[in-house]
Amino acid sequence: MKFYLLSVALLVTIALAKKEKADKTFLKKQQSILKLTWRLSQANDDVEQAEISQNYNPLDNLTSYSNPDTVQTLFEAVNSGEYKARGEIFNPFAEEDRKQAVELFEVLHFAKEWDLFYKTAVFARDRVNEGQFYYAFMTAVLHRNEGFVLPPPYEVFPHLFTNSDVIRQAYKAKMTQTPTIIPMNFTGTIRNLEQRVSYFGEDIGLNAHHSHWHADFPFWWDSDKYGGPKDRQGELFWYTHHQLTVRFDAERLSNGLQEVEELQWDKPILEGFVPKATYKNGQEFPSRPDDMIFQDLPHITVTDMKHYELRIRDGIAAGFLKDKEHNAISLNNSDGIDILGKAMESSADSINPNYYGSTHNMAHVFLSKVTDPKNKYGLAPGVMEHFETATRGPAFFRLHKYMDFLFKEHKDYLVPYTREEIDFPGVRVDRFEVKTIIDKADRNNLVTYFDTDHIDLANAMDTSETAKDVEIKAQVSRLTHIPFNYEIEVSANSAATAVARVFLMVKNNWYGEEVKIEEAGWGAMELDKFSVKLFSGLNTINRSSVESSVVLNERKGYKQLLAAVEDALEVRGEYFVDKQQRHCGLPRGLLIPKGTSEGMAFRLFVIFTDYEKDIHADSFKSGRDSPHSYCGILGDKYPDKRPLGFPFDRKIQSWELFETENMKDIEITIKH
Repeated sequence: MKFYLLSVALLVTIALAKKEKADKTFLKKQQSILKLTWRLSQANDDVEQAEISQNYNPLDNLTSYSNPDTVQTLFEAVNSGEYKARGEIFNPFAEEDRKQAVELFEVLHFAKEWDLFYKTAVFARDRVNEGQFYYAFMTAVLHRNEGFVLPPPYEVFPHLFTNSDVIRQAYKAKMTQTPTIIPMNFTGTIRNLEQRVSYFGEDIGLNAHHSHWHADFPFWWDSDKYGGPKDRQGELFWYTHHQLTVRFDAERLSNGLQEVEELQWDKPILEGFVPKATYKNGQEFPSRPDDMIFQDLPHITVTDMKHYELRIRDGIAAGFLKDKEHNAISLNNSDGIDILGKAMESSADSINPNYYGSTHNMAHVFLSKVTDPKNKYGLAPGVMEHFETATRGPAFFRLHKYMDFLFKEHKDYLVPYTREEIDFPGVRVDRFEVKTIIDKADRNNLVTYFDTDHIDLANAMDTSETAKDVEIKAQVSRLTHIPFNYEIEVSANSAATAVARVFLMVKNNWYGEEVKIEEAGWGAMELDKFSVKLFSGLNTINRSSVESSVVLNERKGYKQLLAAVEDALEVRGEYFVDKQQRHCGLPRGLLIPKGTSEGMAFRLFVIFTDYEKDIHADSFKSGRDSPHSYCGILGDKYPDKRPLGFPFDRKIQSWELFETENMKDIEITIKH
């Protein structure tokens, strides 16, 4: 195990992007950002920030803001108790909760000058509901795009990532001042088949990825107000969730389960879910028994959702959606998936939200409230109404399988790629192999295993003079793998720059039948995308799995981050800034599926295409060391001009018509 960890550390070091050494000004800002996230349910105990909170008031400085009306409306409402109180549950899917949080985001987002931003955030931290504050603050920090690092969300709000038994034991340890590590089990029992794949949906890194993706691409983002549209947001919405869904299916097959079935409005939700979790204020996350039926909500009915679906399907079949002026906007082109994604989420840029509704967002609410649709019992929001907790429930993947089928209907109407669109003339892949870093003689056999990780629970509990901090952590089990290298030999007739795209597909279905690549393509899991310079003749390419364009480097905890900053301030160490710092990205351990103890067969596929035709060079260079495949580049164009998932996003008529010399697929085995 130590050897594996040392190897991973070495490879991560090699793969790190070139960064700038931080100056003292940046370090002080980074320190302030971190301290603003600490123990949000209590008054700020940092001396400097407590003093600012006492002496600075935005209402006395309205002329400093570019949006003084919003500042005044927000803080007058907070002062008069009209906004959500501290300690109450913030629900981003509840319109009023979200409206209030977005107002705070706007105040922070438009405070471009650091001192104004900082003082406003410090003032808001102790007065605004802590969930709303963090949501607005996190989103504003991410969109400053200055390279600031936020602590992982599972340390900011541990209650959302752990179960109530862990929290109970943590409180006991705190009261007795006993440092402890608390093992945390996944939800469910051995009698629940869904328990077999709970390690995927409940992975703290996956939960964090999903949460940060929706902070990078908020569905309420107003392009006109906030500085332009987010490039391909609707397409990225489809692709990111599509990839989660196909990966979940691969994990199910790895554990002897059939692929997840799609949600249907007029059929029972087969699998129940018991989160076994509580909010910080003591309210429990609602449970959902098996076979629950969707019921009308006060403001929207199941029939409404069926009508929205029918309108979407009619538009897909017709090849166009209607905008607010009833103009037909074509879907049958490379932009169609982006238009469709925005309509189905729906984002603020939806082509016609009144007509097409909000399939995704409202489905989350229906699933969350299915046990108390009329709020008769006043239940707290369910896991589906928080981006941090949504993937924990199996219904999340049923919902996205349902949506994925709608997206696939659209993609199947598009003309299949021609050989000319796929080929890279003069480039031929001669050899393609993969080897783990510890056994380079063993070809095309990858290995997964479970490792342990820890969540610092300090923010789960209040502190006082009589109950000081002690080291209390939750221990979680997480899937990971031995890092591996791709070895590829490519012949080129002349020098060129190419883009390599690597995908993984299941080889056999649940019945053990081989899946033809024509069918398997839709389930292709993107593993990597990178550029390479080809010279005339034979080229040998080596690429490490830790350099993947899909995954995020392991997150550092609050105390690690703060210690690194303070060491640099005291000249005991160095701190480097990555201006393309991202918080969105698949956890490294989930890059490949679990496989089986006997070894499970997969197809590994690589294709080389023309960099000059396919890539936005500037955004690709700036984001090539970030997880841009699923997360794009904040404030810039998506690096790849091709449709996401190319060449597997469209129907494949036959392998014979599809296969070209610039691609190669091999069979590999993943053994757990």
